[in-house]
Amino acid sequence: MEAKGRGYGKRILCIEDDPEVSTMLRTVLSMQGYEVVEASKGTVGLDLLYRTFPHAVLLDLRMPVLSGMGILDILREKGGLREVPVVCITAVIDAASMYEALYRGADAYLFKPIDIDLLRSALAFLLEERERPARAAQLAGHGRAGEILGLLGREVDQLPKLEALLFISSRGRVDRLEPARGLVYRGEDLERLLQEMVEAGILTVEGRELAVSGAWRERARRLALLVKEHRGLELAANLVHMGVNLLWPGDSAGKGG
Repeated sequence: MEAKGRGYGKRILCIEDDPEVSTMLRTVLSMQGYEVVEASKGTVGLDLLYRTFPHAVLLDLRMPVLSGMGILDILREKGGLREVPVVCITAVIDAASMYEALYRGADAYLFKPIDIDLLRSALAFLLEERERPARAAQLAGHGRAGEILGLLGREVDQLPKLEALLFISSRGRVDRLEPARGLVYRGEDLERLLQEMVEAGILTVEGRELAVSGAWRERARRLALLVKEHRGLELAANLVHMGVNLLWPGDSAGKGG
């Protein structure tokens, strides 16, 4: 760590209604050199957003009156705050909630109890743009991240593609219209993203049906097993959403059939 700490000069706004969690985050991040501003309510956090203009926001989703999701929507609508990285830190650990928050503009989504090392690495990646290749390598060394990245390669370069791959893989074969009904992602470009996956050799088309290609079937199976492990989906979704697999040099060791 640098003499003044990696976070020196950077302000983090922590919007969290659990005082124990808030205190723990302030202690851990202060040791990294970050200035931490705390808000115990969403309404207070919203006021502090405009008074402190933080470099990043740690956002609990479950709060009374003004929820974290409501704050996220406001952040992504307001000029001057749209580019502030938002890391959701929440006990809401189901896949649909995670996908929704990331699709609505969160930059990362971390489960409680918080993996502090992952939080530190994610913040460094998001806030140190000129050092992102090095920070990508740091994230790649976290837990099973290297295996996940090896399976994803650079072809699964967007979160909707990861969601679609896992969805189609779990069903074996789906009607071309089914992803539009079964995925959390509702973007107008879903058909284009699926076509990109076909062109990349991830999916195949047979009539009206989509399936994982033979070349990807084993990779998808192994990825699904990793995702089902404790916090595996948290790690896979964040790696893809932050674009770590596009920056990590890695190798193809994890891609075997």
